[in-house]
Amino acid sequence: MVMKMADKLSMYSATNSTVYCWTPGTPNRTFSSLEKAVEYVSEHIDQIATLEVFVHGDDGPELIDDRELAKLVKILRATH
Repeated sequence: MVMKMADKLSMYSATNSTVYCWTPGTPNRTFSSLEKAVEYVSEHIDQIATLEVFVHGDDGPELIDDRELAKLVKILRATH
């Protein structure tokens, strides 16, 4: 089953999520939810070249790549 992007924000609302910054000198950061991780990305997307988010889910990890992340940022911005 393919999950809609908007559903991921609610499904992982209490799931630790790490933002991986592949820019040298930029530390990775872990947040208490996917939404908080996406908010961080939204605030820094113009300053950091390559980002991915690793969601630490109960059913195993999920990696959200830059294309999916851009969609989540757009959804989050539209709802806030």
